[in-house]
Amino acid sequence: MRNKILLDMAIYLGIPLLVWNFGRGHWGDYLTILLGMVPAVIYTTGTFIWKREWNITGIFFLSIISMNFLMNLLSHSAEQELWNSVWMGYLSIAFYSLTIFIKRPIGLYFFIDYAHAKGIPRENSKALYSAPAHFHYFVKFTLFLCLRELVVIVIKTVMIKRMGIEGFNAIQITNSVLNYIFTALMIMYIMYIIKQTKKTAAVHSTESGQ
Repeated sequence: MRNKILLDMAIYLGIPLLVWNFGRGHWGDYLTILLGMVPAVIYTTGTFIWKREWNITGIFFLSIISMNFLMNLLSHSAEQELWNSVWMGYLSIAFYSLTIFIKRPIGLYFFIDYAHAKGIPRENSKALYSAPAHFHYFVKFTLFLCLRELVVIVIKTVMIKRMGIEGFNAIQITNSVLNYIFTALMIMYIMYIIKQTKKTAAVHSTESGQ
């Protein structure tokens, strides 16, 4: 786990900062930001293929980084590239909200994929998590994902408006710190949901056995 975290930090934060600070004078702002993203796209795609993550979680995160890279590729300035991540945040919130509206919260499928990785058949975890006693946890978890995106959007918007492209280093570092803070909160919330679903399932099992 520790090695995975360090590798992710190097790919998603370290390399973009190195490329920016040492390549900006040679390639210009726009191309430097674009080149800094390439290792992250390759790493994410390679991990997706190597681990065979042909599930909703894997496809979702691969789609997000691919769309962000494509938007940067089609942009005309470095500052627009900074704003693209903000627009992606709005798009994510819209998508999360839509899944809640159609009663298919994406958080539910993230949990199903996680359970499957632990050896639990998808049919079993889907039946457990979709039960009326548990379903609301995954709606709230998806709302938490919306909150995460909203906080990042607000902070990043303020930083871009105040510092522009010169604030690239600070924006990247702040974004990374926010991601790790919310990831820690998310892990705590995931553990809470797993505990609650197991507790409720145990109660129902006991009642049905009586």
